[in-house]
Amino acid sequence: MQFCVTAARRAPDCIKSVLFLCMSYGTAHPKTLKEAVPIDPKEQRHISMQGAKGPGNAAGTAKNGKKSGKNKKKRRHSIFGYVMRFIGCLLCVCVMAASVGGVLLSLYVVQVTEDPEGKLDLDEQKLKETSIVYDINGNVDTTFAGENNRIWRELSAMPENLQNAVVAIEDKDFYNEPGINIKRTIAAALNELTGGQLLGSRQGASTLEQQLIKNLTGDDEQDVMRKVREIFRALGLANRYSKETILEAYLNTIPLTGTIYGMEAGANQYFDKHVEDLTLSECAILASITKNPKRYNPATNPEMLTQRRNHVLNEMYNQGYITQEECAAAKNEPITLAESKSVTEKVTRTSRNSYFDDALFEDVTQAIMEKENCTRAEAQDVIFSDGLRIYSTLDPTAQSAMEEIMLNEDTGSGELFPALWHAEEVSSTIPVDAEITYDENHRPLNPDGSQVFADDDIPIYTDKTNAIYKTGKSSDGQYLVFYENVRTQAAMASVSMEDGHRGEIVALVGGLGEKQVDRGTNRATIPHQTGSTMKPIAAYCLALDNHIINYSRPITDSPYYLKSDHQVLDVDRCLKLGLSTDKYNAANQARDDVWRDWPTNYGGVGGNGDLMLVYDALRRSYNTVAVWIGSYVGAEEMFDFVHDTLNCQYLDPETDVDLAPMVLGSQSQGMTVVELAGAYSIFNDGKFTTPHYWTEIYDSNGNLYLDNSKRVTTVQAIDPSTATIMNRLLSNVWVSPGTAAGKKPDVNGLDAVGKTGTTSDYKDYTFCGLSPYYSTAVWWGYDKPYSMWGVDGSLGNSGKPTQNAFKLYMEAAQADKAYKDFYFDENVKQYQFNPSTGAIVSGGGQTGYYTDDNLPDTSYSTLEEPDLQLIDPAAE
Repeated sequence: MQFCVTAARRAPDCIKSVLFLCMSYGTAHPKTLKEAVPIDPKEQRHISMQGAKGPGNAAGTAKNGKKSGKNKKKRRHSIFGYVMRFIGCLLCVCVMAASVGGVLLSLYVVQVTEDPEGKLDLDEQKLKETSIVYDINGNVDTTFAGENNRIWRELSAMPENLQNAVVAIEDKDFYNEPGINIKRTIAAALNELTGGQLLGSRQGASTLEQQLIKNLTGDDEQDVMRKVREIFRALGLANRYSKETILEAYLNTIPLTGTIYGMEAGANQYFDKHVEDLTLSECAILASITKNPKRYNPATNPEMLTQRRNHVLNEMYNQGYITQEECAAAKNEPITLAESKSVTEKVTRTSRNSYFDDALFEDVTQAIMEKENCTRAEAQDVIFSDGLRIYSTLDPTAQSAMEEIMLNEDTGSGELFPALWHAEEVSSTIPVDAEITYDENHRPLNPDGSQVFADDDIPIYTDKTNAIYKTGKSSDGQYLVFYENVRTQAAMASVSMEDGHRGEIVALVGGLGEKQVDRGTNRATIPHQTGSTMKPIAAYCLALDNHIINYSRPITDSPYYLKSDHQVLDVDRCLKLGLSTDKYNAANQARDDVWRDWPTNYGGVGGNGDLMLVYDALRRSYNTVAVWIGSYVGAEEMFDFVHDTLNCQYLDPETDVDLAPMVLGSQSQGMTVVELAGAYSIFNDGKFTTPHYWTEIYDSNGNLYLDNSKRVTTVQAIDPSTATIMNRLLSNVWVSPGTAAGKKPDVNGLDAVGKTGTTSDYKDYTFCGLSPYYSTAVWWGYDKPYSMWGVDGSLGNSGKPTQNAFKLYMEAAQADKAYKDFYFDENVKQYQFNPSTGAIVSGGGQTGYYTDDNLPDTSYSTLEEPDLQLIDPAAE
């Protein structure tokens, strides 16, 4: 009984009456019980023995064993009595069965109407809203949604035409029924029982409440019990919420096409407008799609959609929602879909989001984790469900220009970034002798069920039907190794240089060609070795900032280590001779033929000990001069400056505090193109602002949720005069014999400076440059470092593709920009210098840039060691 009471309390109101009857039948009637009369304990008790059986005597006999003088008459029972008794018993059995059935039905109803996940809590559903991302102009860029992309709008914002269109076509009795349509439900049930003979075919009876329940719960099994569950849930929903609340929830959660859910998201996607701005025809179109999103997809089936729209309009007219004139006018209105993005904006977007959006998503996730002290999954659930309003730094013009370039289409003279293919090993944890298991796409699986290949990997097969994978053994011989074809990839990022937008990441692309998946491999946020683009960031600018060098100071062009120093091994020679590659190995130290001079210059030029002026060494990217300059600054000072001041977090304090990583860019991991672009931004006025993807985030109620100013800082990294001089030094890269001669962007007279980079063995090519508007970095190479030299002829023997990409991007992104100059510090003076000695001359020569406290001597003849006292560049 207590169980039934509990069930009754939990049951919907429509079931409580059933439970009451069940409990009533299961309890004895009060009249069948005799009242117990209390006895006074002092009163003498009399016990009647009449009719009792005594020892040795049978009840109902005389004292001497004689029968009583009177015999009782036998009762006669009529057939009618037997029948009535049978009917009575049958009724009792039926009542008991009905009671049990009622209890079981009640328990079932309680079970199916339970909602532990809150799917039928419409107030909770209202909070589960797609987050919206705005670009730098305040326009919607994209949305972050989980399974459903929806933007919740109040019913008051929904046009009456839209509300009426949905009610007219989906449930014309919506306002007058109790959550279910009783007539249609009975008719549909009878039709099912007769196998469709009653009405000729399967008939729908779903109300808006029932459709809403199916949309929210995902319960769409095609069976009778699903309809039973749906009916009871609909009754409960109608009992708890008003018709207006139910209609609002329906209009905000109805599935349209793809991942689009709800009328506001549909209005945004199809017509590039808010829901309140829809025309009558557009309202009818959205109401039409809900019937069958695939069949009535406006992009793929416009003819079918037109027919359905006209049917909706007819129903609205027949039910009195619109006039005949309004109906006719709406029918004559052509279906015109808005292009929410231009062709150039969509070139790399076969997925919903751009590479910038992916990077933004990761950064916002991290910020929420820090704020809420929660897990990554919990932070992402906030993004997907809490309706955040994220104001990003995305510049749509710059992003479009970058995406078009990185699409890397062949325009007749070949791809901008040549596709250099080579085979690469893919490790697995599958034992050599084990049987290989596969997924539904015939992709091999590791023993733990994880994929051997990533989604975008291109496996190598040994047969023409692509059924047998090429395999090998791991170096220890224990596990299978698979192979894939990989091609060169590229990444690019651009950071704003303008006051008011300093440090804002305006554009980012992390791969070539069409973007296939959301939040896949984003090479713009993955570190790669920087090569010679590292030279200006630490060695040159810190040496100039501390007056170790000036614009035309001569530096010796000779290796920092000679063979005789036994400091740098010739690794290739050691491997050929079968020797250790450990420079401290005793056998190596005992030999003179396994060592080499370090560093050497690209192409083997120079290195003979001649003097070279700073401006010429930088534009030619001489390694020898750069390492000497870096040695004057100090490896630790350079590391601290780049890692701490310029916020380059992938540098490793265990392996990168040395001249090779900090001057020549051979780091253990390297820097991302975002970090590289941010670092070069100091070469305008010396200020550094943390590169960032967003400024503010608001919740769905308009309250400030996150302010990125707490994570973004601006510091004076180097003196403004140093920045101006470095800027002028980097302008020489365009002038022959500069390493990027002829590649300067030509747009509206805007100036630009930059620096090329090539890592050892030609595994990575980089270029970084800036204009008064943008600082932009480009990387080209393999995801896993691999020498590009000689791959596919000589296509991989030059970093020109990175320079061409920079030039094309800057010209496109700045096409509409007004003329603007770089910052020029007032303490910087122009003097003429002798290009042979670097000394100031009164006439002729070349123009150099100096401060009065760091001028060349009147004459340079020999190299002198600079004063290295108290160098602390990071303190600036």
